[in-house]
Amino acid sequence: MEARAMISYHQISDKIDLKSILHVDYYHIGVLLDYDCEKSMSFLDQFSRLLVFNESYHWLMLTESSAPPVDVLRDLPLSVDTEMTVAMRNNDSFQLLDVYNPSHRHGGRVNITYKGQWTPQGGLRNQLTQFKYRRRQNFNLLPLNFSIVLLYPPKPDFHTYLTEPINPHLDSMTRYHYALVMQLKDFFNFSMNLQQAKTWGYLVNGTFNGILGDMVKGIVDVSIAPFQYKEERMDVCEFTVETWTVRPMFIFRHPRTSDVRNGFLKPFAKEIWWFVLLGGLIYWIFLYGTAKIGIYFSKSDAENTLMSIPASETGLITLAAVSQQGLSEGPTNISGRIVFLSLFLWALLLFQFYSASIVGSLLSPPPRWITTLKNLSDSSLDCAMEDVAYSYDYYATTTNPMSLEFYDSKIKPTKKNPKGSYLKAAEGLNRMRKGAFAFHLDTATGYRIIQDTFSEDEICELQEVELLTPRVTTLVTAKHSPFKKMIIYGLRKIVEHGITNRLRKVWHHSRPKCPESHSSKPQPVPMGEFSPALFLLLMGLAFSVFVMLAEYLHYYYNRPVDKEDSTPEISSRKSSENFFNDELPNYNSNSA
Repeated sequence: MEARAMISYHQISDKIDLKSILHVDYYHIGVLLDYDCEKSMSFLDQFSRLLVFNESYHWLMLTESSAPPVDVLRDLPLSVDTEMTVAMRNNDSFQLLDVYNPSHRHGGRVNITYKGQWTPQGGLRNQLTQFKYRRRQNFNLLPLNFSIVLLYPPKPDFHTYLTEPINPHLDSMTRYHYALVMQLKDFFNFSMNLQQAKTWGYLVNGTFNGILGDMVKGIVDVSIAPFQYKEERMDVCEFTVETWTVRPMFIFRHPRTSDVRNGFLKPFAKEIWWFVLLGGLIYWIFLYGTAKIGIYFSKSDAENTLMSIPASETGLITLAAVSQQGLSEGPTNISGRIVFLSLFLWALLLFQFYSASIVGSLLSPPPRWITTLKNLSDSSLDCAMEDVAYSYDYYATTTNPMSLEFYDSKIKPTKKNPKGSYLKAAEGLNRMRKGAFAFHLDTATGYRIIQDTFSEDEICELQEVELLTPRVTTLVTAKHSPFKKMIIYGLRKIVEHGITNRLRKVWHHSRPKCPESHSSKPQPVPMGEFSPALFLLLMGLAFSVFVMLAEYLHYYYNRPVDKEDSTPEISSRKSSENFFNDELPNYNSNSA
């Protein structure tokens, strides 16, 4: 016997305190009861009222009778996890019987199975070598109470909606687990009393609502709707096997460009643009210097605008070189031509790097700069979440500062939106398809709708951002339920045989894939990226018109005034007469 094992003997009486003697927390207790004792029935009645016949107690009931006390065992509140052995004495040997009831509370029948025998010579011979829940798997269609939560109306009818993969993206998680429970139903041969609850079960004013509230009341045995692990739920339910991973995400069409910087400035960093400006200024100064030297040593008058207005002309030459534009005039002296050629060579290399970067950016996938919740919070995208219970519960219980900051800036109810940014899945995905909108929902729901309604280009633009890490869910039973280990055993067998993987492919749509050929397709430049060039053009036109008007007004009010201007028509007529008189020969009447 192990050193930590303890044995105590108690005389059966009406005043015996069973709670203090047989109370267990985590260990098991073996109870040896002499059934032939006259007080044994009162002992069993008291135990039935105060404690439970679960697997924490291993019973051994001794009797001299040749038959088990079936009438007494039938009335005991036994269950499928009960560990009870009836030992019937025959001289020095004992015939051993295994006793359990699938569920006395649900109207089950007591089951008595021959277990083996014990003799002084041979010792214990146990013939029940199968796992306990394997040999007790036949419930004989005993009805158990299940509960389910549906977020969408079951169409065309309740049974068809749960069993057939019609619109499998609706209530995917619950319908997937309903298929698992159907496997358990066939495995253990029980029937189901199924009811529909409004919600899973959240702590409101100190009590649980939904399925968990019904479990506390003893109405529900097992939940078909899976549950996430939460600390406050540990006191009211038992978690079983992790069968589904919930991956809620913010999904959105990633903007092609960041709102922070102009697309025409992206090829070069800000420091390089400053160096380009400085280089152009230096070339302008050198060109201006060589032009002044040419004017100084020139022996003739100004032959072109470069010699008459060198500052303006050299500035235009520099701007034309950087912009890869032609010009009609150039420097005539050797030093000026050297500067001129080096300027165009420098501008050619600069333009090659710039244009190659622009073309490369159009051919390559656009950069994804919104990759975290912080990036999404700082962006100009509108955000919303799926209108389901766990979305509200997350923000009511989370202490993550980044999540709370995001809630205050994007989700929180406002005067303009008093209900907060919560939408149904179809409405949220429809807004997300139009762009500039991020929607948070379970990917099992979103992927199927995206696959059916989004175009190839829209799918390739999708980006996902996690609000919370993926969480596993499990089926749950009521606290201290006798069916917990039975459900665990059945689900383990289902997982081992690969049935969960097959059902997941039916009820969980995979992420829509962007074709590999999409990256080779030419991407049109949107108006948003091209608009800075149009804006610059309009600014140039407006400035040129303004300068033209200023020049007109200047020359109009500062023109020289001539005395003959007062009779323009007469002077014009006289000049015409003089022209003809000078051109025509003077013929007289004598010349014929």
